[in-house]
Amino acid sequence: MAEQTPAAVSGSSMSRQREQALVEAMLRYQVQIDPDELGPVLDLAAVGIVNSAWRNSPVEDWHSQGRLHDGDMLRINAHSSWRVREIIRRWRNDLGLGPQFRVELCDAFDSGTTDWLAVRIWRWLVNPARRLPTGWTLAELAGSDLDEYRDHADGAMGGFAATAEEYGVRYAFWRAAVHGGLACRHWWGTPAWPGLVDRFMRALDTPDDPHWRDGTRWQAIVGAAPLRAADRTGLRRLLMRRPWTLDSQTAQWVVDAGIGYLRGQLPQLPADVHDALPQ
Repeated sequence: MAEQTPAAVSGSSMSRQREQALVEAMLRYQVQIDPDELGPVLDLAAVGIVNSAWRNSPVEDWHSQGRLHDGDMLRINAHSSWRVREIIRRWRNDLGLGPQFRVELCDAFDSGTTDWLAVRIWRWLVNPARRLPTGWTLAELAGSDLDEYRDHADGAMGGFAATAEEYGVRYAFWRAAVHGGLACRHWWGTPAWPGLVDRFMRALDTPDDPHWRDGTRWQAIVGAAPLRAADRTGLRRLLMRRPWTLDSQTAQWVVDAGIGYLRGQLPQLPADVHDALPQ
C-alpha cells in the first residue's frame, strides 16, 4: 500500500496550515489515535520511519531476488519497528517527556534535537553488525549492496530531519505516524494490529470463514500448520507481543495463511472535516 499523503487525499496542493490540520484529522479519524498525545504518536512514527528507511528501500530488491522471504520480512519489519520505537522512547525520556505528555511540547524543540535522533536511528539501521531476527547480520544480507542501502537510509532520515526543520518537530512526527498508520496498517506496532491478530486467530478455527473462500483452502492451510502454530494461545501471544521471535517456518506459514489480508476497511474522514480545515 502506497503512502497516503495529505495532498493525495485532498487531490490538490494546499497551504501548510491546511496540510497540517489534515494530517491531524487523519491521525484522529483514520489511524484512530489521539494526535495530541505524545506516546502514541511517537510509537507509530517509529513504524513509518522503518517503512521509509528500511522496507521501501533496496531491501525490496533483496526480497524480490529471494534473499528474504515473506516471513523474514514480517519478522524483520516488526523487530526494526520495535527497536526504532525504543530508540525514540529513550530520546523522549532524555528530554524529560512522558508518554502522556502533549505533543505540542515538541514545538519548543529546535532542529538539532531531531537531527540527533535521526542520526541515532540511521546508525542503528545501517550498522553492518546489526543482527537480524533471521540470524544474519545486515552485512551478510546486503553483501555488495550495503552502501546502496546506507545511502537510501541516509536520504530517508535526512528527509525526516529536514521536515522537522522546515515544518516543525510536531509535524515531522505526525507525518511519520500517518505514514505508519495508513501504509502499514497490517504491521505489528500499529493500532490495527491487535484486531488483525484476533481476526486471524478466529479464522484459523473457522473453516467457513469468508477469509478462506471455501473449506478446501482452510484445510490446505491449517493442515500444513507447523507444530508451533498448533498452540493457538502461544501463537497469539507471540504475534501480539514479539512476532520477530517466531521461527522461520511459522512466520512464513502465518503470511501464507493471509494474515495481512484480514485488516478491515480504512475508516473514512468525517464529511465535515474538509469544510473545517483552514484555508
